[in-house]
Amino acid sequence: MEQIILIPIDGSESVVETLLYVRAIAPKETTRIVLLHVTPEVKPTKAALDYLPNAKTIYDQLNYEGWTVERERRLGNPVDEIIKMAVLLPATTVLMSTHGRSGLERIREGSVTEQVLKQSPCPVFILHSTRPEPADERTEDLFQRILVPLDGSDASSAILGCVERFAKLHDSEVILFHDELEHAEYKEEKAAIKAKLQDQSVDLANTGLKVTLDMTTYKRPIREILERIDELNIDLVSMATHGTLGAKIAMDESVTAEVIRHSNCPLLVWSAEPQCPVID
Repeated sequence: MEQIILIPIDGSESVVETLLYVRAIAPKETTRIVLLHVTPEVKPTKAALDYLPNAKTIYDQLNYEGWTVERERRLGNPVDEIIKMAVLLPATTVLMSTHGRSGLERIREGSVTEQVLKQSPCPVFILHSTRPEPADERTEDLFQRILVPLDGSDASSAILGCVERFAKLHDSEVILFHDELEHAEYKEEKAAIKAKLQDQSVDLANTGLKVTLDMTTYKRPIREILERIDELNIDLVSMATHGTLGAKIAMDESVTAEVIRHSNCPLLVWSAEPQCPVID
């Protein structure tokens, strides 16, 4: 099955980091890569339409290595054009960087990254500037351990199918993590969440994956997730963009947004209910 990786390029990306993870995400033989540069200018200058140096470098290097790679340019709203391209390809993954001059260096309300996460029809792989490469400087087997934060809701569990496919492709160990929620005050509710997570860990393990269930009762999920990333040498965090019993939470206030802001490793994120527009 062909995989299509869409990479929005705005001039801020680390060439080394982008190439490192593109090579690792999917097999060269069955992957098509599309580099997309969107300029919001109504009447762009020739310079604005020229491909940015890092885009050309990424394209030339991947082309030299034998990847199927192409470049696209669009005028308009970056979010709209990224989502539109993701739908039309259709992309199997959108790869974005959170650092740079354009304002993608952090997730905030109204940002390009936030809006793409909410609307993307496919998982979004987010490269983070804090730790552009694995701490042990690996260039292969970059996804040995995947941390999957869950809150017991169907919304947060929506990422598990994606996790299963990704972990199988990379022979990754999966760690399902849950920190007790503030609202979980009743024993019956806590027991139901625990049972559900145990069932999910067993289901994943039955697919042949190595799975660990890590449950805590500190009621501070953001802090605990970030600590696990460091303590367990996590290579990738995979989670839904909203959770808590299926209630949609503004990205700026969600656990997911805070983890994206402060994580020192890449993330694989997908909205439990993509708000993807209909493309004619």
